[in-house]
Amino acid sequence: MNTAVKEETVRVFFAIWPDAAAQKQLIELAERLEAVCDGRKARVENIHLTLVFLGEVSVDRLDALCQVANKVRDGGVQAFDFAVEEVHYWKHNRIAYAGTTKVPQGLLDLANALQSALFAAGFAFDRQAYVPHITLVRKTRCPAPSIELRTGLPELAQPIVWPVREWVLVKSGQANGRSGYTPIGRWPLAG
Repeated sequence: MNTAVKEETVRVFFAIWPDAAAQKQLIELAERLEAVCDGRKARVENIHLTLVFLGEVSVDRLDALCQVANKVRDGGVQAFDFAVEEVHYWKHNRIAYAGTTKVPQGLLDLANALQSALFAAGFAFDRQAYVPHITLVRKTRCPAPSIELRTGLPELAQPIVWPVREWVLVKSGQANGRSGYTPIGRWPLAG
């Protein structure tokens, strides 16, 4: 008889959330993409930019994750503005996403500081090169590029910009067949 107790885990990640104005523009863009590409658009409250995805973490280690975030906060990473300037499609995982042409130094500093502190604290995470993107439509099949449309996707008339002044540790879960995110903690950026 196996008497081992299964460890309780939660699925977590660090992210930044757009302000209300950017969130509204991003959901409008998601609706345009959904019309062109089909698929399932993100729910407005779920639109975010992931900094570090950790996956399943023991509930017992959540306090340690918050301590890591406190150290990063105390390191003085500066606030920055993030500008969404382009839309792309990843065929291999069937998502349409928004991105930027020039990653702000503050975003790179924050993602790198979190990765370094998490690694030093013994947390496992995907250590691939950081590619900031905002998933807007999942399970999609976007059209192939045409001569008229360079990418086959809607283009932005102007960038969607939001001021980034904090980051969040988020728990991901399912309820009624839909994914949802619950903040565990929030940390301000300097400046």
